[in-house]
Amino acid sequence: MPSHTQTQTQRRRRTGNHDEDEDEDQPRRRQSRRNNDSDDSDASENDQDGDVTMERAGDGEEDQLVKKLVRYALACEYARIPIRRDGIRDKVLGPNARSFRRVFEGAQAQLQRVFGMEMMELPVKEKRTLKEKQKASARKASSQSSSSSRPYILVSTLPREYKSQSIVPPSRIPSTSEEAAYVGFYTMVISLVVLSGGELSDSKLRRYLGRMNASQNLPMDKTDNVLQKIVRQGYVDKVVEKSEGDEDSVTWCIGPRGKIEVPPESIAALVTEVWGELPDDFHKKLSRSLGVQEPRQLDTVPEEG
Repeated sequence: MPSHTQTQTQRRRRTGNHDEDEDEDQPRRRQSRRNNDSDDSDASENDQDGDVTMERAGDGEEDQLVKKLVRYALACEYARIPIRRDGIRDKVLGPNARSFRRVFEGAQAQLQRVFGMEMMELPVKEKRTLKEKQKASARKASSQSSSSSRPYILVSTLPREYKSQSIVPPSRIPSTSEEAAYVGFYTMVISLVVLSGGELSDSKLRRYLGRMNASQNLPMDKTDNVLQKIVRQGYVDKVVEKSEGDEDSVTWCIGPRGKIEVPPESIAALVTEVWGELPDDFHKKLSRSLGVQEPRQLDTVPEEG
């Protein structure tokens, strides 16, 4: 049997070996903790890099949406079609409808900087007949939305001195002559309506157009077809009131696009150009008819589109 002294010696040896093992394990644990901390730090940096990458990707996607909206606005204006909010959501934004305001503001800035244009809200189309007014009242009472849903058109932001024909000529599509004749025609019709107090009967309009030989001087189409076109594009409104037994009453009024593209100053410039020798009180009477208080503004060059 082992002696008592040998037993104590073996115990001291085992205790010494155990302490040595603990001393060796402590550096391993510290090294393991350092490795774990390093892994956590790398993971954190990778997450931050991922966030930056996602943010850059989001910015890039928004830039593409801005360019897409600019192209959509130019295409609508080329066809003289209003730029509607529903069209922007469906054809431009898609699943990014919540980015409407940022994309719209970015497109506005690019249109102004590159093309000298901006999107402007069209005025509300007036409800002229009793039936239209009743429908509008019912729609307003049932609608809970306070946000504007009016469409837009593109208007020029160029200074007045850059809006001359030598700088901004008529479009070459379909041809320069046809575009110039079309602009002149709807500007003349709008001027006749405005100078008649804002409303013009169909019989009077036909008489005026007959005096100008519109059927012979319009190069693009028949007079009735051109009138339908300017109604469709919003330059004028054709108000038809049904009546029992008698003929329908037809009245011509100014449309939303006509109010924006052909303001009173442009009408005054057109009338001044075609009048010839002006009487002394010409500008005073013209400004009164148009509601323009400052006759010095009557030399404004008419806008084209």
